[in-house]
Amino acid sequence: MPAIKLTSRPEIAKIKHPETGTEFYSHDGDALRGIRLAVGARTKSWILTKRINGKVRSVKLGEWPEVANGGAAEEIAKKKIAELVTGTDAASTKVVTLMDAFDSHVARSHAKEATIDTYRLQIKNHLSDLFAQPIEQITLPMLENAIKGKTPSTAKHLVQIIKMAFRRASIIRRCFDVSADLKPPQKHRVSSSVLFDAADAWPALDLILASRSMITRTAWLTMLFTGFRSLNVRALDWEQVDLQRKTITLDEMKNGLSRTFPVADVLIEALKALPHRQGYVFPADSKTGHIDQLMARTVTVGERDDAHKVKVLRQHDCRRLFTTAARRARLPEYIIDELRGDTPKKVQDIYDQGSANHADVNKIAARILKECGASPASVLERIKRPDL
Repeated sequence: MPAIKLTSRPEIAKIKHPETGTEFYSHDGDALRGIRLAVGARTKSWILTKRINGKVRSVKLGEWPEVANGGAAEEIAKKKIAELVTGTDAASTKVVTLMDAFDSHVARSHAKEATIDTYRLQIKNHLSDLFAQPIEQITLPMLENAIKGKTPSTAKHLVQIIKMAFRRASIIRRCFDVSADLKPPQKHRVSSSVLFDAADAWPALDLILASRSMITRTAWLTMLFTGFRSLNVRALDWEQVDLQRKTITLDEMKNGLSRTFPVADVLIEALKALPHRQGYVFPADSKTGHIDQLMARTVTVGERDDAHKVKVLRQHDCRRLFTTAARRARLPEYIIDELRGDTPKKVQDIYDQGSANHADVNKIAARILKECGASPASVLERIKRPDL
């Protein structure tokens, strides 16, 4: 094996590529033990050969001229040796790419399958190239570029997924968490207002009950009469619903809490009208098996050529109206917080084992009916109407 001064970039530059095969060069001196330069027909690569944990291992350290000389290769070698000795290298951990790190995280996660499927879909649609990269080659600018141009909500979700994968990689591979300083772009503060005058009659029930699908109608009614977030409603399973006790249990809310909620009589009647009692409460022909989206309920205003559609009731508006109805019914704040599934704020909230009851949710339901200008009898009749 020929020996040259591998600490000198000019000396390395002078080495000619062989027409075929690979020639190995060692350092002319006592330094750089175990480090060789492999010169092929087109490339010059730094190789470390060393006995580690009783086995002779050969590890590629990088290409020349990116790794300029033997000194730079030696610094990389020190890190590689530490990984090999502790078993935190890519081969030992089988975590090579960011996708591998994500899969390792998922294997230990208690998240629902639907949640994991959503993560994978986001990776496929927005992060596939990034997640295919070796972890040690990913930089912060690469992460920032991956979320660039995305809507604020999508960018926020992508940042969560990236950080999730990198945290797992930093634990397994003992590598630097490049995502630690990654932040989603700031979005405009979302208005907490509905798109109609809440001082007038609420159009919510008319818009919901105008739906031709019993499944869709009942999903919207569930949001309106419970104040639950859309995802919790759309992914609701019959195992979470107790029609006899008139309760619904949410196992994993946005704040991570689990809670059993009393349900108003009017909603129980709507749920009883559904034609099935197994699986998802609101099934659909979709990848998840349940309703994936509930488009905003709209009303047409204007006439002829001037007619246009205006969004009137959005999914989160139901949570706003539920809260407004509870306050207009003069329910205590701690009851409203409990029924909304909010995080405990005070010491008493932490110790409280559940103060809200069916009388409370029936008061809210009665107030919603009143604000919508509807009577319980007329609503129940429309609720039970079959698909049109």
